[in-house]
Amino acid sequence: MMIDPDRDFVERVLSGDREAFRSVVDTYQRKAYGLALQMLKNEVEAQDAVQDAFVRAYRGLKTFEGQSTFATWFYRIVYTTCLNVLRRQRRLPLMEELSEDTEAVGFEPEIFDQLDRELLERVLAEELERMSPMYAAVLDLFYVKECSYAEIVRVTGMPLGTVKTRLNRGRTMLREAVLQRIPETADHPRGSW
Repeated sequence: MMIDPDRDFVERVLSGDREAFRSVVDTYQRKAYGLALQMLKNEVEAQDAVQDAFVRAYRGLKTFEGQSTFATWFYRIVYTTCLNVLRRQRRLPLMEELSEDTEAVGFEPEIFDQLDRELLERVLAEELERMSPMYAAVLDLFYVKECSYAEIVRVTGMPLGTVKTRLNRGRTMLREAVLQRIPETADHPRGSW
């Protein structure tokens, strides 16, 4: 069983303290909305999905067994809720058969270190918005929510090899898109990266 900082909150809610659930909403609302927005690409739909996920989490809290952290369990609910929205709207891209043997291409985040931070953050956000939900969600879970590979596997239900491949391909797509939009500098001509 994992050590979960939210275990106290879970026990309080399960013992009948309905107000204790407010702390989970306060803790996870922003990150859950970020994941939903990455997947659904629509603010209203993302808000609705997060609200639905909180309701599902509250109703299903008695099924939480503590084999993962509460955060991982809850992000799984958000992820599944968003997938269901995409399926209903027939917006879910065809699941790509991705080889686990995909050659790794480094993201090389240090190449962006000397660029204007505000410009870089804006471009990254815009490119994530354009990216397929299947890649954007994995990148969001890894970089924004700081989930481990194992947690992403639990959240998405994807095999580890698929998670690693999607993360790698997502990084590569994001890097290429960002490099096309960031102006060349004398220190970093685009072709040399």
